[in-house]
Amino acid sequence: MIIGKDIHEMLAQLERERSSDDADSEALYKENRNFRRSRVVWEAKLKMYFNDVTLKGEVREIPGVVRDISANGAKVDLNEPIAEKVDLELHIPKLGVFPCNVVWQKHNRVGIQFVESPDAVFAHLARVLPGA
Repeated sequence: MIIGKDIHEMLAQLERERSSDDADSEALYKENRNFRRSRVVWEAKLKMYFNDVTLKGEVREIPGVVRDISANGAKVDLNEPIAEKVDLELHIPKLGVFPCNVVWQKHNRVGIQFVESPDAVFAHLARVLPGA
C-alpha cells in the first residue's frame, strides 16, 4: 500500500531526475551555441519544395514567427507542425530567403540551421539588428 510518505519520496525522485535532465539539456544547448542569438518577433514563412518522379514540383508554405535568430540558425513558431524535412527555405521579409535544415522540432516550434555560411547570414542580420 502506498502512503503519503512514499508518494512524496516518488515525487522528489521524479523532480531530481527532471532537474538532472534539464541541466544536461541546458549544458548541451550552451555547448552548441557558437553564435549570439537575438530575440525577435518577425513574420516568416517556411517553404517546403517537393519534387516527384513526374518532374512536377509542389511547394507548401507554412506561416510562422521567428522567435530568435543567429548567424547560424533560428527558432520558429509555425502555424502547424511539419512532418517533412525536404528542401526548406525560410522567408523573412525583413532579411530575405535562406535555405535551411530542421535540426529539432517540438510540436509547432522548430529549430533550423541555415545552409549559407554564418558570415553571409550575419551580413543580412547586421543590416537590421544593431550590434548583431
